[in-house]
Amino acid sequence: MKETALHSTRSTQKLVTIPMLAAVAFILQYLEFPIPLMPSFLKLDFSTLPALIGGLMYGPVAGIIVEVLKNALHMLFKNTDGLLIGELANVVAGASFIVAAVSMQRLGQGKKGFLTGLALGTLLMSAVMALANAFFLLPAYAVLYQMPMDQLLSTFGADSVWSLVLYGIVPFNIFKGAMLSLVAYPVYVKLASRLNPRATN
Repeated sequence: MKETALHSTRSTQKLVTIPMLAAVAFILQYLEFPIPLMPSFLKLDFSTLPALIGGLMYGPVAGIIVEVLKNALHMLFKNTDGLLIGELANVVAGASFIVAAVSMQRLGQGKKGFLTGLALGTLLMSAVMALANAFFLLPAYAVLYQMPMDQLLSTFGADSVWSLVLYGIVPFNIFKGAMLSLVAYPVYVKLASRLNPRATN
């Protein structure tokens, strides 16, 4: 009986916490800023952090749900062109980072595992977004804007899809992962004892 009540309380807490984290993430998504020397459409924000916290609390699926809810809000309130490509890219990037970081934290059971997860998440996000942009996102933008690919690439100062990916998309996601990690790690250290009794090792 006590176990059932505890499970019910945790489920209720989860139902309340996930939307709350999504709302915080949505607000943080407004605080985006461009990175010098990077393509203008790539902007850095820290909206993945609440989703990462949700993943650490309730598992990687919860983190992905926060990402989806955040981008649904973004689509409703901020998206001006009615396209889903930016939101889809944000979900894929965030999910890649979160799954790796949270999974390694759970396997490693501590700070070292989480550090490994953050590094792996950065690499995974960079690789996934490189492939996603090369084979889906950039071609989709060209089709939806009814613009030849060469013309789209020229607006970003690139002469091929892979030059944009290798010299723009990949460095941006490595930088983004590094910045997220720098902020996420000290936050995790403060929350570690609540997330897992062995997480402080």
